Amino acid sequence: MAFFDRTGRKLAAGPTLLLSADPGPELLAAARLYDPGLRQWHGRLVFGNGVLLFGPFEVTPKLAGQAGLPPGTAVAWYAAAAVQDHRGRRPHDAKVADGELLVTGLAARLGGHVFPGQARPPRALLASVYSEQAVPAEEVAGLLRPYAGEVAVEDAKEDSYAISGPHAVFYTAYWSPRQYVADLEPPAAGQGGRQGLHHWDLNTGMRPRNVRHDAQLKLAQAALALAGRAGGVAVDMFGFRFADPQELLAAAEPAHEQ
Repeated sequence: MAFFDRTGRKLAAGPTLLLSADPGPELLAAARLYDPGLRQWHGRLVFGNGVLLFGPFEVTPKLAGQAGLPPGTAVAWYAAAAVQDHRGRRPHDAKVADGELLVTGLAARLGGHVFPGQARPPRALLASVYSEQAVPAEEVAGLLRPYAGEVAVEDAKEDSYAISGPHAVFYTAYWSPRQYVADLEPPAAGQGGRQGLHHWDLNTGMRPRNVRHDAQLKLAQAALALAGRAGGVAVDMFGFRFADPQELLAAAEPAHEQ
């Protein structure tokens, strides 16, 4: 009884991932896109940014009633913040926010629902690129023009610059490795980020539902082109790596909330 009471409270508090069927190994594969270095330990997944994902929990009628879960839920996981040692400690609020992004991204990839709903405003549609290699700013601008439109390097400083234009499909911001703070970046960037990475954000500045499909596709293609040139990785707005434009488009679909 105590186990179900505790689990019901945790699932009710969220953020909780609800699925209508057990996805099997697909969940772990999707979670590794969020953090390739995740660990499995005693009924939970442990992520490098201090986020824990507990589950899977078979949702019986009794557990569904205790947690207030909607009909049709077969299996659930909930995210929580880990207690970390001093060296690896991040602010609790940051871990809670990352847990919400993790659950939202998993729901988008696995056709699930977020419960009890997102506590924070939806994120703007963006893609980030992380790489150990530098790419000259003018070359980046040239690489992005087929996707973003007529853009140019703006506001260039020693460790940052922007790429934009009057009618750009998206805005790009760059920060050098000296500006890189690993604890603020997603674990999908990789362990190399502890030494500092080149970081580009390609940002539409709009919620996904307000971005035309063709503009979403151009953003995804641009991020992958830049990642390919820089030998890096492309990461979506929830912190998941993607290697195909359709993966970003799927993530851009509004997550189902209950």
